[in-house]
Amino acid sequence: MDAAVPHPDPQRPDAQRLDPRAGSVAQAQIDELLTPLRAVADARLDIELGSRLGQIVAASHCLCVIADSGATGLASAPIQMHGSMPADLQGLYSTLIGERDPLAMRARQEWRPLVGPIDQHAAWVRSQVRHAETFVAWLQRNGAGGARHLAVVPARGRLTRGTLFVFSARALAEGEVLALFYAAQRLAVTLELRHRPFITELMAMRFSPREADVLRAGLKGSADEQIAAWLGLSVDAIRYYFKKFKHRVPPVIGHMKPRDLARILHQLDRL
Repeated sequence: MDAAVPHPDPQRPDAQRLDPRAGSVAQAQIDELLTPLRAVADARLDIELGSRLGQIVAASHCLCVIADSGATGLASAPIQMHGSMPADLQGLYSTLIGERDPLAMRARQEWRPLVGPIDQHAAWVRSQVRHAETFVAWLQRNGAGGARHLAVVPARGRLTRGTLFVFSARALAEGEVLALFYAAQRLAVTLELRHRPFITELMAMRFSPREADVLRAGLKGSADEQIAAWLGLSVDAIRYYFKKFKHRVPPVIGHMKPRDLARILHQLDRL
């Protein structure tokens, strides 16, 4: 039985699938489609994600998995899993596969989408992993309705890493794969902001050259006295800059030490 092709967003009756060859125009359309997911109610998120992704490529169903990238100084967040994949298959992935997923690890290591028939992916997994039966069974169950092709797309948020799985009834064209790669990055950022909205405030922060020098020096773990000597300032001045910085960050993370906060900003490319 052929896999069902998702219908366009009912609130946009004239919407058509994007032409991925359109470059920056297509990217702007992908942004328009995916950015609203940040504010969608939890109960509708999976449905909306699947519907909107279906306007980018002819997807049967999908799953987006987002996890902390680590070493951020923040409390570890639970893995997020969203998409139109049936709930029982999401549960199987969460409990029996998760971080041990060989396809996701390969996609992230090689930093490229892995695209092909499910049987091809399964053969590779069997060649690389002992006791691959659970993972192969998960792949085959996802393809049981006719979605015999799979794209495994690596993604990065600002403080997270992730993988987008897209199952389809036919092989995706090169342009569609490029569009999916861009969409995966936007999804990672969007879903990350649902969990940590304070990132938007951190991204908007600006520092004077002197403030930035102090915070960058703090990233090295140096004592206040050492930083003062390097920058030709008093110890009291260094402590003033750190205290001023701590009072500027969003209250939800205001309990963190200034050096840990600076590490987060460094990972956000603000320092």
